[in-house]
Amino acid sequence: MPATTGGSHALAAFATLIVGTMLSKYLWSYAPPLGEASVAVIRLLRRLTGAGIPLDEQFAGTVVVMVSLSFLWGVLYHVGRHG
Repeated sequence: MPATTGGSHALAAFATLIVGTMLSKYLWSYAPPLGEASVAVIRLLRRLTGAGIPLDEQFAGTVVVMVSLSFLWGVLYHVGRHG
């Protein structure tokens, strides 16, 4: 059973990475405040953790799309699995 659930999660992670990268430019075109908020969050994470996270618009947009898709995947998986 772990192979099937792990496989679906791995596929979802890969899909969110690819889709997030492709859709990140649209985030800035259609929802600039959300893009600016994502840059602010990354700036805060860099300040709190000292991590060398890239701080550019494309990366911030990718992170927002990836987190949104991952959350949606998790909700749909949970509802589908536990009805």
